[in-house]
Amino acid sequence: MADKVKTTANLVIECVFNDGDTRTITLKNPSNNISSTDIENLETFMIENHVIIGDRDSSDFRKIRKAAIRNTTTTYLDLE
Repeated sequence: MADKVKTTANLVIECVFNDGDTRTITLKNPSNNISSTDIENLETFMIENHVIIGDRDSSDFRKIRKAAIRNTTTTYLDLE
């Protein structure tokens, strides 16, 4: 049997709250055409609609610090 290679992609969004707390949201298999404008629109939506709050002091969402697509390749070796 041959080695198996698996590639996955995740959109990782780091959120900052008014109390300084941070949280990371990870979305599997994002669309290939996500733009910085899409992330800016998401940030505006989250601020205006209070979509998430911090868990430490129930603080309001302030901004998206970083958003990136991370591609991961895993190789499963056939040792037989």
